[in-house]
Amino acid sequence: MDINLDNSVVKIQLEPMERLWSFHISQWVEVPLSYVQSVRLERPRTSWKELRAPGTYVPRLIKAGTYYTERGREFWYVQGEQDCLCLDIADGYYKRIVLASPQADRWYSQVQSAIATQPNA
Repeated sequence: MDINLDNSVVKIQLEPMERLWSFHISQWVEVPLSYVQSVRLERPRTSWKELRAPGTYVPRLIKAGTYYTERGREFWYVQGEQDCLCLDIADGYYKRIVLASPQADRWYSQVQSAIATQPNA
């Protein structure tokens, strides 16, 4: 997985196996940067009330795909205990995107810097 910022759009590129586990047809998950309300480095709490549709879940191994929560529709791709990048979204298809990666710190810095330099910021 990789994150790119292209023309004020956060583009998350999924590898073939990530697409398979998350049941995501497209290679990309895209969010306009102006929709990103906040970005943080944390793994949000989960609840048994979440509905996975579609996706994969094996406790302590993987949580991937689309989940419907009290907050709305979310996209998760988390494996093991890696650091997580969490994007809270306004007016987007997803209300939250949670990604685990050894590169989470770098992604956080990139997105945070891009938000700070937005014309409306």
